[in-house]
Amino acid sequence: MRFAALTVFALTLGAAAPAIAGEFDARGVYHPSPNAVASIEFGADFDVVADYFTPAQAPAECKPGSTVVTPADPFSGSEVLHVALKGFGCADRFIVYGLPATKAAYRATLWMRHGGIDAQLTATHRPESAKPTSYAKLSATGRTTSDGWVELASNDFSIDGEALSSLYLKLADFDARGTEVDAFELVQSGDYIEPAVCKGSADPVCGTEAVCQFGRCEAGGLHVPPLPDAAVRDEVVDRMAGLLTIFFGGRKTRLADMPRALERIETLRKAPSAWTFWNGFATAIRELHDWHTHADGDIQSAGSGRSFNACFIGGVGDTSSASWPRHPLYEDVLVSHVGESKVGLHAGDRLLAVDGKHPIEWALGLRGVDWGYWQACDDRVYAEALERLGGLIPEYASTITVLTCSSATKTCELTPKTISVATIDDEGSGYVACDNRPVYYLTANNPGPRHDVGYKFYEGQVVGTTPDEKIRALIWDTLYGGGDPQGFVNTSLKSLYTSFKSNARGVLLDHRAGNGGTLDAAETATTLMCPPSTALVFRSPIDTAGFNGPADNAAGLALFATAKSSSPYRVGSVDYDPLLPVALLLHRDGSASDFFPFGVKGAPKVRIFGPGPTAGAFSTFFTFDPPGPISFQLASGDSISAAGAPLIGHGVEPDEVVLQRQSDLLAGKDSLVESAVAWLRAELKP
Repeated sequence: MRFAALTVFALTLGAAAPAIAGEFDARGVYHPSPNAVASIEFGADFDVVADYFTPAQAPAECKPGSTVVTPADPFSGSEVLHVALKGFGCADRFIVYGLPATKAAYRATLWMRHGGIDAQLTATHRPESAKPTSYAKLSATGRTTSDGWVELASNDFSIDGEALSSLYLKLADFDARGTEVDAFELVQSGDYIEPAVCKGSADPVCGTEAVCQFGRCEAGGLHVPPLPDAAVRDEVVDRMAGLLTIFFGGRKTRLADMPRALERIETLRKAPSAWTFWNGFATAIRELHDWHTHADGDIQSAGSGRSFNACFIGGVGDTSSASWPRHPLYEDVLVSHVGESKVGLHAGDRLLAVDGKHPIEWALGLRGVDWGYWQACDDRVYAEALERLGGLIPEYASTITVLTCSSATKTCELTPKTISVATIDDEGSGYVACDNRPVYYLTANNPGPRHDVGYKFYEGQVVGTTPDEKIRALIWDTLYGGGDPQGFVNTSLKSLYTSFKSNARGVLLDHRAGNGGTLDAAETATTLMCPPSTALVFRSPIDTAGFNGPADNAAGLALFATAKSSSPYRVGSVDYDPLLPVALLLHRDGSASDFFPFGVKGAPKVRIFGPGPTAGAFSTFFTFDPPGPISFQLASGDSISAAGAPLIGHGVEPDEVVLQRQSDLLAGKDSLVESAVAWLRAELKP
């Protein structure tokens, strides 16, 4: 006999909640809710159309993949729907009929079995209503049956039936075997909330249950699971805290950052709503202050309509410092480069404020609402926030204050101007990546105006150097590719290094958007410039679960000695060139892009140039990605140097601190490249 039960799913994300639709009788037979205003009986006739991720994707790849089947143990009636779609981003749409032409709030429920399903209720509106498309995700409630059926439900979803053009259920499966679904119902629940316009993340008009995104209040509850029922909430919170205390971090992040996150998780026991609960959990994850650690949610893809095709970089506003001095804590924020943009900013302009605050201070203040929040483990590093400003401003800001400057006169205006973010709309313009490289400087084979380095290698002679100097440069971002990264262009790092040793008198390695990768690729990246050694040992998560790291230097040295043979980070090569000077340019670098510079730091012919430390992300991570609108990732493990020091949170320091100068930007120059080339010329290989 089937029976319904409440359970807490593994990994905390199956939060039990009260039933909001149909019920089971004493025999275990499911009865739809008599209050349902709309439903889909998948065994009867229903309208289905294919949906696909991008218009460029061939519709044939995403043809409807849902069929009616008659299992031996159906959920309701005799038939259920079997969803088995092929291709990334494919889904089927099922039209929902019968919604009354009134303004009301609803909650949707659906039952699924086997595999996993992405279920979304989407409302489109007539153009004359000027209302955007809105949607709600369905998540596991924790209610299950003895034969494997799992209830999914949305939170309250406000729908204007008068303006409605279509309402449909969108389904995509996560399992190659397919997923069975049945018994979709829509029941009126809660109060209708009219969508509101807003001006930036600080606008109180959105209240505590919505986030101001792109100028409108986005209801947070539409993008998270239901609130865990009071009967199991303490257990869910305990499991959340347990995940952190067991899996997360190295010494610095566990001792300095994890206590704040655990305090935040503790407050969830009394959270009044689904949004405050799950956003509180995501905020706790962001409190961990770790480059590898983040919470991802469906709300990151909610809202659109404005984009800002500009990139910013930290530096020194030397051209404008007389009238606008530097902030006592944060560096000046300069326009690095722009793509196709209607805003009218140019390289060398200075961003003074966002919503009245220093741009870095403003970006860091978004921790409680920004599900894309990303921060280095090292407390001194803000490169991640600066790199993201072009995306954060149109999503969360109301105004920006800029000081425009002239590349012709090499001067800046004395009076700044304030720009309403509502007027910023570069949608459809050519995408430009923010890679911390204001200009490119190879005589040929540059990445191009979009700054899209991706997984490629770009190598060549540096502009302004002579053939006799033989100064070569390599621009690349990512250390994937195992022991010999290929750069996705059939050119390997090892082959490039072989060429440098034979044909260069000086090498500039530009890794200023260091996305990390794999440890063995980082090892390969060190082989050009230093002799072999063991730079550190990597303590994997299995070894360090729940471990706070060595308490003192003696304990660290003991760990290094123990792990030197089992988990070493071996750098250098017997074939390295001791006469070849190598200038390494860093800016926003973490993970394998932390390991790489750590391995060459101090080599006689290596000099590291950058504005400050790397991210200090000397760890790996666990990813928790259950079906549903929330996933998260926790950094785990630590690295111990040959001196016995745990390295998490301590980025690699540049040998020469160089901040991008505003005067150089106005002259079309890259300050780091200028400094690196000057050093290389003084050190050229004979």
